[in-house]
Amino acid sequence: MDITRDQNNNVAYSFGRGENNGRDVISYWTVERKRRATPVLPGMRNGGGPANGPATDPQLADLSRMPFITGGKLYYSMDGTDFVASASIFERTNLLLTAAHCIQNKNTGNLGEKYLFERCHQGESASEQLTFRTVAVKEFWYSEKKSKWDYSIVILDQDAAVDTPLKYSLEGIADKTVTAFGYPTNYYNGDSMVYITGTPVRGADSTWLIGGCKMRKGASGGAWVLEDGQTVVGVNAFIASPATASYLGSPIFDENFESLYQYVLTLLKEK
Repeated sequence: MDITRDQNNNVAYSFGRGENNGRDVISYWTVERKRRATPVLPGMRNGGGPANGPATDPQLADLSRMPFITGGKLYYSMDGTDFVASASIFERTNLLLTAAHCIQNKNTGNLGEKYLFERCHQGESASEQLTFRTVAVKEFWYSEKKSKWDYSIVILDQDAAVDTPLKYSLEGIADKTVTAFGYPTNYYNGDSMVYITGTPVRGADSTWLIGGCKMRKGASGGAWVLEDGQTVVGVNAFIASPATASYLGSPIFDENFESLYQYVLTLLKEK
């Protein structure tokens, strides 16, 4: 594995030949192994929910429409366990956005392996299967272990068959209507993508919170999108602990996120 970093605390891990071979990865993820994969639990944070109105109940997403056509299930292995989470195509057809905790264990620093993204996963089928070349995170995710750094950008081995990837924005989203989506296993056993809508408020430590969200395990890494259906402004990163104080949280996309994206662009130019 090749490891590169820059002066802005961005670090990228590129899989060497044989480490994440696409054909081997696809073969590894049999139907039975996918069924047994552990749904990723979003990070847990103590504290009551925000005072804003509750999010809508999760509803089935139309996978033929934006923004849902960009999303899918994310399978990977980490520390000897198979996991399943969520992710989305964004900015370019070979870039993926997800949560950092789906890429790197913040406690050990260990990375995942055998990454497979199944866009528009539904039941036991998907529009396409895409494998990973490089994963990039902020070094602070491991060193500080804070929710504000819980995002990751991935370079895929292939281009996704998506005409319009999501476009990110650094704008403030307080009191705007946001759609968050993913594959929580507490709805439809995680076989179908669902979404909620809500109005975020600013939380502690550079995060956004949506009160009353009922999505749980498996939704990690799914996108937060504005009403235009094209602009991503966050990712499913953490939930309240205890769950009775339910909310869904995302890191705020700011100049640090912009720095990570620009760093990934330099890696694309080197390929």
